[in-house]
Amino acid sequence: MGSSRSKARKGHEKPKHLPKVGTPENLEWRHKGERDDAFRVFGGRNGAIVVAVLVALALIGLVVVNLP
Repeated sequence: MGSSRSKARKGHEKPKHLPKVGTPENLEWRHKGERDDAFRVFGGRNGAIVVAVLVALALIGLVVVNLP
């Protein structure tokens, strides 16, 4: 067991503390994490844009093919 006068733990150069739950900073932190996870599925922001353009072109193609 350590004594009450034991040495303090060494700190980090750049500590990252999470924001308190329910604060605007916490909501922003969560939103950023969820957005990063969503873009990661498509390979980043550029991948998400490419997928969106392909879906739009596919829908336009379906409309053009089904015109009388």
